[in-house]
Amino acid sequence: MPEDSLCPERCGQYADVIFLASGFALSSSLLVVINKWALQNFKFGATLTAIQFAVSAGFAFLLGLSGYAEVDALDYKKVKAFMPAVCMFYISVATNLKLLESANVDTYIVVRSCVPLFTLGLEVVYLKSPFPGMKTVACLVLIFLGACGYVATDSEFKWSAYSYALAYLCAFTVDQVLIKKIVMDTNLTRWGLVYYNNLLALVLMPAGGFLTGEWFKLHNQLQASNISEVLMKPNVLMPVLLSCAFGLSISFFALNARRALTATAFTVLGVICKFVTVFVNTIIWDAHADRFGILCVCVCILGGILFQKVQGSAVVTPVPPAEKLETRLNANNQPLTEDEKGSGKK
Repeated sequence: MPEDSLCPERCGQYADVIFLASGFALSSSLLVVINKWALQNFKFGATLTAIQFAVSAGFAFLLGLSGYAEVDALDYKKVKAFMPAVCMFYISVATNLKLLESANVDTYIVVRSCVPLFTLGLEVVYLKSPFPGMKTVACLVLIFLGACGYVATDSEFKWSAYSYALAYLCAFTVDQVLIKKIVMDTNLTRWGLVYYNNLLALVLMPAGGFLTGEWFKLHNQLQASNISEVLMKPNVLMPVLLSCAFGLSISFFALNARRALTATAFTVLGVICKFVTVFVNTIIWDAHADRFGILCVCVCILGGILFQKVQGSAVVTPVPPAEKLETRLNANNQPLTEDEKGSGKK
């Protein structure tokens, strides 16, 4: 098949990548600040997470039920294959919210900025990806140095916060590589990914609530007043609803961007889009880093931008090569049927 014939498909792939990456960047940039806002008045991180999961899973289910989108039905084999990624996703979200409860947003951003360096090593070892070269490593080291500079200026240093930071760093790094492999292997539809991921994560809520001590906090709250009364307060309901909307948005864009981008590129994208988070956080909250600390955060982001420049189109999961595309089409330029695949016809 001539390479020119692949150009429209590749152009379409790049346009799709831009759409997914842009949606993820916007959602990711604002969700951190919105979650921090919600947790100011609703101090139940695991419960907030469960509400977000329920809204996202319910929305995906209703889309499939109404026929507006194709949503995969639950299948035991796919559930079994998807569950390890969901476990790591749940741990990542839970430690993320616990980190936000005990530290400022800048601390979260810097911890998040360290993820690409660790993801690169895991991607090379686990996914057998080619080593990208020393320029790429240098960009990731620049991100790491910016993070170290920030930690040195953190006047609100708390060992409890950094213990959650370490847990989040480990969980999120493994999650990036593991879920990349699983979303490629399970072949779920776009909204099927959202449905599976959020529904299975919701199932883990009882165990997560126990491990994080959420049940004890809820028990004390229920003794004082009804939890629904707390949720219905305007200063609580608005940020919680907004966090659910952005939770749905990031669930769709993040899962599908993971399929379109390499694992390391996806983590770097998450770092770059935090520039908006830094800007919004500095305007809204009093609890943020000083000027030098913010400069260190910007160094992290600069490293992410340079990473994109060095990697170029290598950040995109490649389309199948021409020879593989040929075997998928028959003489009428239609996809092969199972019988044709078995007989070797084209």
